[in-house]
Amino acid sequence: MATGSYWERFQRQRITRRRLLAVSGAGAAGLAVAAACGEEAGGPGPGETPGQTPAGTPVRGGRFKASETADFDTLDPVLGITSTVTYFVRMYNVLLNQSATKPEFVINDLAESYEVVEDDTYIFQIRPGVKIAPNTLGIPERDLDAEHAKAAFERMQTDAGANAGAFTKLWIQSMEASSDGRQFTVKTKGPYAYFIFRMGLFVSTIHPKEFVDRTDDLKQGGVGAGPFVPVPGSFVPSQGVRLDRNVNYYGKDENNNNEQLPYIDGIDVSIIPDRGARQTAFLSKQVHNYGAENLGEAEGLLAQESGIYEVREPNNLFIAFTMNPTKEPWDDPRIRKAANLALNRQQYVDIIDQGQGAPNGLVHWPLGDYALPPEELEQLQPYDPAGAKALIRQATGQDTITIKVMYPADSDIEKHNQHLPIWLEQMEAAGFVIDKQPEAFPIWFTRYQQKDYDASLSLNQNYESPEINLDFHHSKGPVGDETYAIGIGALEPDIDKAIEDAKKITDRDQLVEEVRKVQRLIYEKGPAFLPIYCWYTYQLYWDFVKNIPQARGLGNTWLLLNDWWLEPAT
Repeated sequence: MATGSYWERFQRQRITRRRLLAVSGAGAAGLAVAAACGEEAGGPGPGETPGQTPAGTPVRGGRFKASETADFDTLDPVLGITSTVTYFVRMYNVLLNQSATKPEFVINDLAESYEVVEDDTYIFQIRPGVKIAPNTLGIPERDLDAEHAKAAFERMQTDAGANAGAFTKLWIQSMEASSDGRQFTVKTKGPYAYFIFRMGLFVSTIHPKEFVDRTDDLKQGGVGAGPFVPVPGSFVPSQGVRLDRNVNYYGKDENNNNEQLPYIDGIDVSIIPDRGARQTAFLSKQVHNYGAENLGEAEGLLAQESGIYEVREPNNLFIAFTMNPTKEPWDDPRIRKAANLALNRQQYVDIIDQGQGAPNGLVHWPLGDYALPPEELEQLQPYDPAGAKALIRQATGQDTITIKVMYPADSDIEKHNQHLPIWLEQMEAAGFVIDKQPEAFPIWFTRYQQKDYDASLSLNQNYESPEINLDFHHSKGPVGDETYAIGIGALEPDIDKAIEDAKKITDRDQLVEEVRKVQRLIYEKGPAFLPIYCWYTYQLYWDFVKNIPQARGLGNTWLLLNDWWLEPAT
């Protein structure tokens, strides 16, 4: 979760048909790829079949037609929260990006390399030739350097609305740019396991330093040194934006005689909130890709049209049951453990997504080896309504217990409306009498932010590391400022210590084992935050979209790669 401001602005946007995003974006191919330590993290979910994208000999030209479901808010890469986040690194650069699904895969972007000194000092070597695109804003077409990086990160630290605000304030002690602009040195407040990952999120992109004092220019357009540049005047929040190829872009395709990237001439983005309209636009080739609602729709379209293909990926989104352990009855670990036993997580997978997906533990399964294996989860969170009733009887002397639960009413965000009836039925079968508190989304959000609830069936953002999942169990909550949720660390100080100690481990293999140990400890104490399951996304493309890197299993990192192209119409 980025900052509290994320949810505040999400509420104002009133998005009802968009997955919440903490990270997404796009960017460069032909970039240097460094091998970092750690084994490949693959999702253990059943039936994963990543799509095979057609390839061939790259050609230059053509415009990719994309659609988004939610209105854009701003093109400012420090503040944007809706669909715009997907396009930040298409316009700007990150220092580097580490894949969440394959942590050994690191893309060096503005920083061509880095070194770590004493676990708390990171020295980034700035790549020469990362040149700002031609523009009408008066920004010189010069190389980005360490001064630009320092100015952008200082803005993230000081702007109250910055999505990277919590990270930069909590963890960055100081920043320094060398006199020649080639080195950017960041000192943290101590060893931090997720530092490189957080530095590469798409809300941590680097804009030219002039925009620190010209933030209004970023709202409607802006310019950076990424692979594309906004067409002046094309940005309309309710309609979309057009991006042209940055002719100054430094990226080269090492697999094709170092041809300059990107291959395509531009990206035209349209806002199409209605699913039916999006499908019609896709089938008529007005847009070139389409996110199917589920497996059934994807398979139906694949059978209907011979010229499309599918890319299937695990989704980091999920619904979770959040309890407030400072309020009765959730201050009793037996009641929290009863809630854990009440959930038949596989039933959600089977009913909502036709068996495609997998139950979650405390860390969701798409995060690979950070998550506990399925066989261990069967022991830690078995579906056992009789056991839940026994715990309720042990705690209260009664066969049932009444609980107050709020939730966003009539919301289809993250399939919430499909989870709700299953959840209500399962909880009631396990001895919980539900005092239902449905709220309009803005009211639910406000109460959730202020922790004004006994319990909530809650939406979650796109977490690509285990950090936020564990922080939900910390006394200071997922953002670190005591908003949204309070973990059992408020009752069990050893939980807080275990979570904090894990964040200090910078060796990935050790971190994986410690994250698993922390989860086991939380189960022992009775978790107050229970993710239910994660599903798959089914992205369909026309087969003239060649070599799309989404099929490479890199998570959101694929959006930094530009070695894909469009086959000309015949």
